[in-house]
Amino acid sequence: MLSQQNMNIGRRGAGRDPVQAARHQHDQNVFHRLLALHDDIQRDLEILPDGIRSRTRSHNPEVVTLLHDHVPAMKQRLHENFGLRFWDPAFAELFAQHDKVQMEVSLLPDGVMIEERSDDPNVVTLIQAHGQVINLFVAHGEKQAQQESPLPAEYRRVL
Repeated sequence: MLSQQNMNIGRRGAGRDPVQAARHQHDQNVFHRLLALHDDIQRDLEILPDGIRSRTRSHNPEVVTLLHDHVPAMKQRLHENFGLRFWDPAFAELFAQHDKVQMEVSLLPDGVMIEERSDDPNVVTLIQAHGQVINLFVAHGEKQAQQESPLPAEYRRVL
């Protein structure tokens, strides 16, 4: 269950705490720069029985640096339930289910590899849908990021 504090953090861009606000702004800036450079990103997504494995790579050193910042930061945010994009159903649900997601991040010389898994079949469906959404971000950049991310019909919402 989302705490009221974390829901407010996500909705107000990190609330009033200056450290959280600065962290949120940094994460947002990195995300938007990655969206701007989406044509320089290659992403492979493998659907696993209990989640996904993705490799996100680039030949652009700036993109690699941004990925090395962004992906561990998102893993940390998920671990802490320091939410974002609460207006987006898929992201709100992912943070609501954060305690059921196991994520491993490996930094590669040209990008990152991520494994996201869950023992909960409903959360597996959510993880796999989220992986597809990230593929859409890579394919379409900012245009896609302005859209809500669809939830699969078979996913049982918790929010």
